Amino acid sequence: MRDVDSKKSKFSGPKTLVKKWLNIKNKTEDFHADDIISEATANEKSSRRTSDHFRRSKFDFDASQITDVHNYKVFVATWNVAGKSPPSYLNLDEWLHTSPPADMYVLGFQEIVPLNAGNVLGTEDNGPARKWLALIRKALNSLPVNSASCRSRTPSPVPDLIVELEDDFEGSNNRGKKSSSFFHRRSFHSLSRSMRMTENDVSTPPPRLDRRFSSCGRTMYEQNRQLEGQSRYCLVASKQMVGIFLTVWIKRDLRDNVRNLKVSCVGRGLMGYLGNKGSISISMSLHQTSFCFVCSHLTSGEKDGDELRRNSDVMEILRKTRFPHVHGMDDDNSPQMILDHDRVIWLGDLNYRISLSYDYAKALVEMHNWRALLENDQLRIEQKHGRVFTGWNEGRIFFPPTYKYSNNSDRYAGEDIHPKGKRRTPAWCDRILWYGRGLRQLSYVRGESRFSDHRPVYGIFSAEVEFINRIRSKKSMSSRVEVEELLLYVHGYAHPDFF
Repeated sequence: MRDVDSKKSKFSGPKTLVKKWLNIKNKTEDFHADDIISEATANEKSSRRTSDHFRRSKFDFDASQITDVHNYKVFVATWNVAGKSPPSYLNLDEWLHTSPPADMYVLGFQEIVPLNAGNVLGTEDNGPARKWLALIRKALNSLPVNSASCRSRTPSPVPDLIVELEDDFEGSNNRGKKSSSFFHRRSFHSLSRSMRMTENDVSTPPPRLDRRFSSCGRTMYEQNRQLEGQSRYCLVASKQMVGIFLTVWIKRDLRDNVRNLKVSCVGRGLMGYLGNKGSISISMSLHQTSFCFVCSHLTSGEKDGDELRRNSDVMEILRKTRFPHVHGMDDDNSPQMILDHDRVIWLGDLNYRISLSYDYAKALVEMHNWRALLENDQLRIEQKHGRVFTGWNEGRIFFPPTYKYSNNSDRYAGEDIHPKGKRRTPAWCDRILWYGRGLRQLSYVRGESRFSDHRPVYGIFSAEVEFINRIRSKKSMSSRVEVEELLLYVHGYAHPDFF
């Protein structure tokens, strides 16, 4: 038996390497069910049968009579960490802290490992990803609890956020302090606005996370049951492709309402296939509303014409990303492509540059003249001419370019280079966009961590989510039955001999 295993191990390495080079997916690895879901309880199965019976009811109800809409708070962040593994003492509390905490956290990273030949062509190094997950879990589950019970199914109140437009992002009052904090200071304040629901408005949850599949290999899921009793946030899914890393977290009391979870990867790196550039997309449904989160790292370069390669990356990601239906899993209505979803958010290092000289761009940065800089921003230019991200939205930018900074410094990298040398023009490489209705961005800011040569960018959204109000549905069904029985009686069909 050991000899057989040895032979398998001997030949599996080159085979895996060739598949990685050519971006070929093993059919047996196309989909992976989460261990938690595969051990469905009798109650969950019963709930699924009840749900199926409800859907197959002979009474055809108006959806507007049984569907309610709630607003959930979604925190979205992107950060290129320049191949650096996080130290265990790195404190993410300030980064992830919002008042009140969000209902869902979508955190995307680029270059969580160095993009060298070993990582691009060889076995994937998921050590840094595990470190990030541990730090995120610790930070999320230590967030202050708001007055409402965290076990309530009421979505978090959505804050009205005020951006400090005149804040000096270049300097920092904490410059002399050494801190393990992820951010050196906040760049916005929040004012809480209460939103209340009665118990009658809360729907009975469908079976929890009943589908978790990946179309691009192994996906990491929350499997530590010992932590469930004390964790307020659960890891919905986490996926790594070379240096790209996307992770989605949700409040524990909402996890049972997440369904149809799928993951799709598109490589756009070496030879147009490898994963040093490309995207990871996570598709899921919260209650009756579908979400798609796309984390990408597009082609780099600031030469003329490089923006067209980035446009091509976006078009290929939209074309190649697929979330196929799974036979027998009752997901025939789930979206198969990115734009088929109800709510879509795209985040990442999009690598679009500012088409100005270093000196001119730096002068505009010092004057905080964001408008003049944005007029020369490649993404805005390409979008305006309809060549990329047509119909997509991006929030107003009131913060300096996020790339490229000197190591552990607030100075742009070009300041240390002779004027005749090659200096990278500061640019807003790191962006968050959204598509479709039902999303309202409340803030769009950057952090001030010096951990990387990029500054992290994050936004907070209010997302409309539809759910079936089963109490109202039951009342509506009872009323419908009474009406039909009355009609039968009026027309004389209620006589025993009729049946």
